[in-house]
Amino acid sequence: MVIGDATARTQAAIDSGNLLLAYDTAISALNGGDTTPELCHLMVLALARMGNGEQALELFHQYGLDSSPDAHHRSIAARILKDSALATSDKAERKSALLKAYHAYRHIFESSGDAYPGINAASMAFLAGLPIEAQTIATAILKIPAIRNPDNYYDLATKAEALLIAGQPEEAGVTLSDAGTMKDANAGARASSVRQLELVGLEAGLDKDIIDTLLAPISPPMVIHYCGHMFLEDAETEANLRSAIDDFLDQNDVGYAYGALASGADILIAEAVLARGGELNVVLPFIQEDFIAQSITPAGNGWLARFEECMKKANSINYATEMHYVGDPDQFSYASKVVMGMAKLRAQYLGKSAQQLAIWDGVQSSGSAGTGADVATWKSFGGDSHIIDSGPIDRNLARSQKPNENLHKRTVAAIIFTDFPGFSKLAEAALPAFWNGVMRTMAMVLENYPGQILAQNSWGDALLAVTPDAPCAASLALELQSALLDFDYSLLGLAESGGMRIGVHYGPAYETRDPITGKPTLYGTEVSRAARIEPVTPPGAVFVTEPFAAILALEAPGEYTCRYAGKIEFAKGYGTYPIYQLKDRH
Repeated sequence: MVIGDATARTQAAIDSGNLLLAYDTAISALNGGDTTPELCHLMVLALARMGNGEQALELFHQYGLDSSPDAHHRSIAARILKDSALATSDKAERKSALLKAYHAYRHIFESSGDAYPGINAASMAFLAGLPIEAQTIATAILKIPAIRNPDNYYDLATKAEALLIAGQPEEAGVTLSDAGTMKDANAGARASSVRQLELVGLEAGLDKDIIDTLLAPISPPMVIHYCGHMFLEDAETEANLRSAIDDFLDQNDVGYAYGALASGADILIAEAVLARGGELNVVLPFIQEDFIAQSITPAGNGWLARFEECMKKANSINYATEMHYVGDPDQFSYASKVVMGMAKLRAQYLGKSAQQLAIWDGVQSSGSAGTGADVATWKSFGGDSHIIDSGPIDRNLARSQKPNENLHKRTVAAIIFTDFPGFSKLAEAALPAFWNGVMRTMAMVLENYPGQILAQNSWGDALLAVTPDAPCAASLALELQSALLDFDYSLLGLAESGGMRIGVHYGPAYETRDPITGKPTLYGTEVSRAARIEPVTPPGAVFVTEPFAAILALEAPGEYTCRYAGKIEFAKGYGTYPIYQLKDRH
């Protein structure tokens, strides 16, 4: 790899608002020996934008960015202070935190004269209730030659923000209109600007409608989840639907699309997104060979080449599970919920609300899968759906395998595995204290969830707990960690302990009664996958899979934070997967 290539690719990922890709690209290059300052800066910036301030600050110092000659590099610590301040709900604490960020930015501005820390210092002062100080800095920024005569997005956005602080909203609006036309007005930059400008506008006393109008020219592209009916190829029908799809994409400035790639509606929407230069992100419910047999060729072989072409051009391809199709409709509905959550996660990074685009005949689905079920699921979690009437489509599909009515009982659930590092090295005399202390404490936590534990078991220091949904599992996992914080580990002969390792996944599995213990239990590919997370989890942490993080974003938005930890190799050579660290947002 050419040194600098990773920096360019990381920057491109940040520009598109794909912070996960930015992190993966940067960490891979850093581990490969590329430690150029700008790459280190972008790595820390991606973490900060994802909300992982603690790790960002740690790496900020580790990489020596605090002594960088580049004011933008040194400003990252101030940015982390800013993010922390804006996430604080208590008024007094928020003001104190804003002032810390203000002083940090101002110090860098005074030593460098750079407009970037300057405008942030002005905004932090303004939000902290220091309008005179804020306007003094804003006035100074407006005199900087590059800001006085801007020729790029960042300088135009900086000028607009300074004008807004200086009490000139009309001039700010004209400047933002110019900013939106710049070639470097990428989605990541626009999202960052919109968040801060909205706060400044509200502090200035502007009405929400006026603020929305001001920011419209720089609003990031929309993120959509798409779905729709499968149908046979028909040129006239497709042309009519394509026209309606294009109208929606144009009117809403859609830039990012998440969905499957079945014949009919899915492929039509995917083709339209790609044609306008949008980003296509595909999630298939199971292995590709089976997906083609279930969702492509039954509608005619003509769809196969179009499927393959979309797959080639897709920005990302993921599989909700890596299993075969087993005749379980929940495999489709599970994948739909995962991709809905992934769309919402992407929209969060861009400061937007994701929307659903569905090509649907309006008839409710009779089971858990289908377009009607997808629309109902999206709406049940507060999402907005735009429906395009499917019209007279031919749905006479030649299904290769119908749902298995004699299927062994299956369910979709959240699966928790825990482990206590060092248990095997405990002295024999310490085991009763462990059993009556650590394990009893965990048992008491489980008792706080009556009727919500589908299955539970323990062996040695390990615990298995299964819950019906992701929010319940998130609450349980965090409560298990919290309950052990005050445990006296000296009773085990340990000076200290980092706590339990907890891994959590969400997926479809077989549900049965264990013939040995007689207890309810789950088994299957996704249970095995869940068991591989805990061994790679740091003590005291809760690691979750991307499907779990996505489902949580869909079902409990705002309640929890899933901080991206990177692509991590699972235990026993199981593969490498994206992993998130679960935190309570409050």
